[in-house]
This record gives sequence, C-alpha cells and structure tokens, in this order.
Amino acid sequence: MACAAESGIIGAMWTWLSTLVVAVTPTDAGVSRRPDAGAPDAGAAPRPADAAEVERLRARLFDLAANTDEVVTPLKKRLADLEARTVELEKQARQVEALQKKLDRTADELAALKREVAEREEQRKDAERKAAEQKARVEAVTRALIVADQQLASGANSAAVAETLKAAEASYTGAALEYVRGARAALANNDLSSARKLIGLAVLEMQVMTR
Repeated sequence: MACAAESGIIGAMWTWLSTLVVAVTPTDAGVSRRPDAGAPDAGAAPRPADAAEVERLRARLFDLAANTDEVVTPLKKRLADLEARTVELEKQARQVEALQKKLDRTADELAALKREVAEREEQRKDAERKAAEQKARVEAVTRALIVADQQLASGANSAAVAETLKAAEASYTGAALEYVRGARAALANNDLSSARKLIGLAVLEMQVMTR
C-alpha cells in the first residue's frame, strides 16, 4: 500500500512537472507567441513557472525516485514479518482447534464412561437387592419347612404342610427343589415318613447352599 502511494505521488509529480516544462518551453521554433492585442480579455492568463523552480522540482523528483527503496524496503520487510506472523497465528489457531476437538471427544468419552459406571452400579445394587429378597424368602420357607416337619411328627393336618411345600417349590432350586417335589408326592400318598425325610433333605440342602 505504501509502495502504491509512493508511486502515485511520483507519477503525479512527473505529470505536473511535464506540464510546467511545456509551459516554459518556447513554441513555434523558439518564438514565443504574444497575445493578440485586439483579442478580448478572457481572464488572467496562468503565470508561467520559473525555470529554476522547475529544475528544483525536477531535482526533488529525482531524489524521491532515488530514495524510494529506502522507504519501500522497510515497509516490505515489515509486511513480510506481518505475513509470517499471520501464518504462525493461523497455525496456532488450527492447533488450538484440534486440541479443543480432542478435549471435546475426551469429555464425551468420560461422560459415556460415567453413565456406564452408573448403570452398572445400579444393576449391581438391583442384583444385590433381588438376591437379598430371594435369600429372605428362602430362609422364611426353610423355617416354615422345619415347622411343617414338626407338624407332621405331631400328627397335624397335612393340608397346611402341603401349602408350605408349595411355597418352598416356588422358592427352591436345584436338588432342594427336587426334594420338595418328592415330599409333596409322598404327602399326597399319605407317606408321612418319606415326606418328613425328603423335607429334612431339602432343608439341609438349602442350608448348605445359603452358607
């Protein structure tokens, strides 16, 4: 921009200087024209420039042209420095943008991990709660079976014992469940001895399993 301004100034001065030179240059092979005495006055004629002034301006113009490099070179260097600085800033901006994207991805991954941990913790608590509830039911059923065995030993009504065995069948698993089913079948056949034996085995199996 400074170079363009300098060139514009020099060009304008060259134009003006050329005009002045023409103004003081004799015409018609060295004979200056004199205004026609009879011609009407069309206004004051422009004052011709002094030849010494023209020479002084010409010298000044040459000085400006010679010193252009002294003015332009520092400006070019400054411009190059600014362009290099701009490139470096743009590079840093891209690095910051890339880092920000990486931080955003890390934050998203961390949030997802936290959600997964929270979900697994909730599942663990739910499993523990269900296990505790199951254990409580099994323990209650086991105590009821012990009471049922005592009832059978005392000759109590087998209908109440059948309900207890039905509840145990809904809560027991594995070998204990098979013993309970066998006890129900024996009780249905009025085989109280076999029913008591199988109840005892079911209770023992569950006690081993729940230790």
